[in-house]
Amino acid sequence: MIPAVGYRLWRVDRADGWTGTHLQSLVAETLWPPRDRLVAACSAWLAHRRGRPVGRSAPPHVSPAPECSCGAHAFHDLRQMLRQADELESPDADRFVFGGAVLCWGRVVIHPEGIRAQYARPLALCRPRDREVSLVVQRNLREVADAYAVPLIEADHLVAYAQEFGTSYRPEPQRVRLLGRAREALGWLRWPRRRP
Repeated sequence: MIPAVGYRLWRVDRADGWTGTHLQSLVAETLWPPRDRLVAACSAWLAHRRGRPVGRSAPPHVSPAPECSCGAHAFHDLRQMLRQADELESPDADRFVFGGAVLCWGRVVIHPEGIRAQYARPLALCRPRDREVSLVVQRNLREVADAYAVPLIEADHLVAYAQEFGTSYRPEPQRVRLLGRAREALGWLRWPRRRP
């Protein structure tokens, strides 16, 4: 299988002595290792293994599992990532959010809007579209890109660069509609869920 390419956002908090120049996932707060791959693990399953209470049962599984939300997330489309970036706060000198392209492989779960992968690695980081970004933020972005050994490029060139390393597995719109209808039609075959 050719590796999948996706687009995502990360947070960097230079003021945090522990995270420093590390890329951090927005939701799960996972730190992405520099110059190495991220190996996804289900946080609910890990909590269950450590004896911590979790809100749902967590049977053992390799991440990402189709019935779970675990895995390294990425959008199929750069425009979705840029739209999400526009909705977030503007960056300051120490805490900022920016996006880039990511290469995904191993076990991959494909959704209409994106993918979840077992392994992922940043391919390139993109400069903020806002030209008013301070010189301090620009220098911090450059340091993060250097720490991960990836280029810092314009968003307009991100897709072309990423396609050199993998492909998009975005489902065709017609297929997505057909799969949704098939799930609805077969919904009656599922066993009723047990309530606790």
